[in-house]
Amino acid sequence: MAIDIAFCLEANDYIDPDRAYDLYWSGIITDKKKFICAGVNCIAQVTCANLDGDLQNMKVVPHYRTYGNHSDKCEIYNDLPLNLQYENGTFVKEEKRTIDESVVDTFLLNRPDSYYDETRTDEWANSRSLKKPEFVRLSNDTRLRETGSIGNIYSVRSVVGRYIRYKKNGSIDQRRVNISGKDIPYRTIFKCIWEQELENLPAFPVIYYGWAFVNRLPSDTGYQIKFKKKLKKGDDEYTSTIILDDKLIESYKIKKLVITRLKKINAQVKPTAFVFVYAKPKTNVSRAMKKYANFSITNLDMIDINYNCPLPKEYNK
Repeated sequence: MAIDIAFCLEANDYIDPDRAYDLYWSGIITDKKKFICAGVNCIAQVTCANLDGDLQNMKVVPHYRTYGNHSDKCEIYNDLPLNLQYENGTFVKEEKRTIDESVVDTFLLNRPDSYYDETRTDEWANSRSLKKPEFVRLSNDTRLRETGSIGNIYSVRSVVGRYIRYKKNGSIDQRRVNISGKDIPYRTIFKCIWEQELENLPAFPVIYYGWAFVNRLPSDTGYQIKFKKKLKKGDDEYTSTIILDDKLIESYKIKKLVITRLKKINAQVKPTAFVFVYAKPKTNVSRAMKKYANFSITNLDMIDINYNCPLPKEYNK
């Protein structure tokens, strides 16, 4: 029996596995076993599998598993809609629509200030008898659906994860993502760093991807990511790079995840990674007359660094 929403004892709120993963790597959640069933009067133990894993394969996503027995009246046990409400009285439920009518995902380029709020406090928090809050905390930016999905996503990692999910369930042709008010089909959101003509690339940012070398800067103040393949302008080739300054990494709420990956990759004999970046390449020529097409980011949600290619094999270039 599937369970897509659970009550997190540490966050003191009802959340889905995607949000649980972000809160774990930001340090708010520390134990993958401190979840219980979201059903009314049900305290069946729930574990968020893969929560604590530095996921090398994005096909293995965080998900909930239930242990123990549900209460007799638990909606999940009886395969009924959850009886959860927001603070304004609306239900955590949306009418199920066909795929072609479904609302597109919205990729927001900055997380709301409330996303990493500390755990809320309720009168029962220090009580010996467990009683879940009556209402789900309401946010204008993050809204649960009964399927556990959220309409807003905040990172390239989540966009890639959604793409894999839609590709697997066969709905990819009907899926779109809205970025800055523009609807983009999921099939066209990715562009490979593979000797493409710069002047033919979109005039707006998209997600570029490809294999890249990852090294510490000579100044030891950050990392340089240099894609193996180059972009082109006529007969000229442009080296594509991203600079990740240590200050930028340190300011990122989920820095633990990024640092873990960067250190593992940089320790390899040949430090390479499969990288996604949401940006628009900007060309320049160095003093040594070397041509570059650089990707500049100010937020590490705009990049995802993987040990292997998580996408289908046709993308593995």
